[in-house]
Amino acid sequence: MSETTKITVKVYESLYANFSKQIDDLHIKKDSFLNSMIREEIPYLAEEMKGLRLSTKANRYISGELKKMGTKPVNIVVDKSTAMALNAIVEESNMVRDAFFNRLIMLLRSSSGLLKYLELPEFITGSEFDSYVEPMPTSPMNAMQSIHSDPMFYLRVAARERYNSGLYLLPLPAKFEGFSCYLDDEFVPGTKENSASVKASKKLLDALGNLEAEAFKKPVK
Repeated sequence: MSETTKITVKVYESLYANFSKQIDDLHIKKDSFLNSMIREEIPYLAEEMKGLRLSTKANRYISGELKKMGTKPVNIVVDKSTAMALNAIVEESNMVRDAFFNRLIMLLRSSSGLLKYLELPEFITGSEFDSYVEPMPTSPMNAMQSIHSDPMFYLRVAARERYNSGLYLLPLPAKFEGFSCYLDDEFVPGTKENSASVKASKKLLDALGNLEAEAFKKPVK
């Protein structure tokens, strides 16, 4: 039996309440399920974060945005090996650990609103995927077993096909930047990279405005 440890994470309160209700309705053991999901997702997270490192400002910004959303501390029991593997990614990438947990729970819930925003399919049908996807068994137990090891398989395939991206680097609405596993300084307010990006965007908009003004100017008679 694997050795376990308890970790404390800060989770967006309403997200966790909705997640907990779904878990309870499905009669699933929450700690065991989350331990399994974290363990299975760590290789995917590590692959996406490979070569990326958040700046100190980006780390603080993401932490601050998450805190503003309203979080609650939650204790989760995980395998020690899982905790160590996750801590290694955090150390290497300067990722905000709580951001990963919130994104993981958000992806597990995958509400209709989220899937519509990301333009990912809400149902598993052949027409929604470019590549072949296996049909789901009609047997309830077999259906549960088929997705047990990788519940986010279909989401992952859809994200790759549409954006050539994994699930942990997909951009989210500004309201959910506290769920960002990585954020380039270009998108972090207060950084010189962000200031340069804002100036460049303004310059482009001004140029387009001038171009339209010239295009629609009536000739002088």
